[in-house]
This record gives sequence, C-alpha cells and structure tokens, in this order.
Amino acid sequence: MSRLAFSTLPFEGWSLPEMIMFAQRNGFSALELREGKEWSVTVDMSSAERWKASQLFELAGLDILDIGSNVCFKGRDTDYSMVEHFKKVARLAHDLKAHGVRVFLGNFNDRRDNEVPEISYEYMIASIRQACDYAAFLQVQVWIETHNEFATGKLLRKLLDDVNRANCAVIYDIIHPIEADESPADTIAHLGEECALVHMKDGVPFKDPMKIDWEYKKVGEGAIPIAEIISLLNQAGYRGYYSLEWETKWRKELQITGMEPEVIFPDYVNYMNALSV
Repeated sequence: MSRLAFSTLPFEGWSLPEMIMFAQRNGFSALELREGKEWSVTVDMSSAERWKASQLFELAGLDILDIGSNVCFKGRDTDYSMVEHFKKVARLAHDLKAHGVRVFLGNFNDRRDNEVPEISYEYMIASIRQACDYAAFLQVQVWIETHNEFATGKLLRKLLDDVNRANCAVIYDIIHPIEADESPADTIAHLGEECALVHMKDGVPFKDPMKIDWEYKKVGEGAIPIAEIISLLNQAGYRGYYSLEWETKWRKELQITGMEPEVIFPDYVNYMNALSV
C-alpha cells in the first residue's frame, strides 16, 4: 500500500533530514508534522527555515499531510487564545505546503467517573468557524480529530453541518469511536467525504470499566477490526492516507523495549501491505 504515513510525535529530538530518511527507508510516502521545537517544526521558524524545510520534503518526494497542533477548542473562554495560536499554525501549514491543521475539541478525559467542564456548543462552533475562515484565505483545511466528547461520527456529522465550512474535515482516529461504542460502519457512514485522513491504532479495553481509553497494542495485535475498517473505507470511496500515530509520548504501555519506532514502523508497513493484497 503506497498511501502510508506517520505522525512525527514519537520522534522527539530528531532532525527533519533524519525523519525524512526514516520515512524513505521504511516505505512511507507522507508525514504528519507535530508542531513544537522538540520535533524541529515550530511556529517560530523563520521564513528561510520554512522554505528550507519545505524544500527538503519536496526533494524527497514526501507529502506533508498536516501540522499536528495542540489546538483544542473547548467551547469556553480559552478558545480565544487557541484561535490565535491556530492562526500561527495555519500560516506554518501554508508555508510548508501542508494540506491541513489537526485540531481537537472538548475535554481530554480517560475515565467515565471524572467530572469534566461543560461545553458551550455555540461558542465552540463560532471558534471553529473563525479558524476555518482564517485558514481558507491560506488554502488550508481544518482537520478535527475524532476524540474526546466528539469521538463519534454521529456527533461530528451534526457539528460539521453546523459549522458549514467547505474546508472543515475530519481525521478518523479508528480507536476513539469504538471506545465511545460506535461501530466503524456507523462512523464511516456519518463522516462520508469529510474523512480527510485516517489515524491507525490498535488496542484492547482495560479491565477497569471506568476507563474510557483502551490499552494500546501493536497494529494487528489488538481488538480493532482493521481489515473491516479498510474495506468499509474503500467502499465509501476513501482514497487518502493511513497514518500511524504512535503515542509513545503519552502511553506508558508503549514506553517499553520493543515498542520503539525503529521496530514498530517497519512492522506496520508490512502489515498494511499484506492487507492491501
């Protein structure tokens, strides 16, 4: 399968040339660039640094799918600062010739028995529209990840309709809708053509029923029906990338020997290539 990508999240401390060489050596054709100094891509880059980075990827024949920002619209006062940061990331995406900016919605919470702040839906919609309108001038899309309170295709379908912006789309992170008890068939049916990118994950539920998040596993070794999801996406006309988002930074179960990118990523390519036969 030639439509394989990865997020640079687990590559803290690597230079862009090192990431590019890793991608080429292991059969990837696109990357998602995490924004931050530790990932060698930041909103503080000068114009010359941005041009040089863009040239590196262009000469390597690698597509930059999106800038993975930490922007999270929560439907409250903090959205103002998030919109301002989003504008900087959108400009970076434009300069690096990335297609979109990844954003989150809602509250990060891993337990059902936790209390979380209320969300003003109308405030959130207004924030997303503001981000989309700014990004549209730069010919950049806003990609909302299936996550938090907006993990399901059903809820995102309504939100996309309410936002009503042509450059607003979705990153379908395949594990989170299942964690929220929505089937892949339902998620894909709701998202339709608004699915801009697919984040690949695998895992199993924790024994604690209050845990929302699943325990991550190597792709192909968990309970996520990956082959079924790819088949459904093919039937729906999806022609985008399948990007491995390996969350070593956040997940303790991935911070062990044998889970390093140098081990996991080649295995991922082999696994996905086998599925596409």
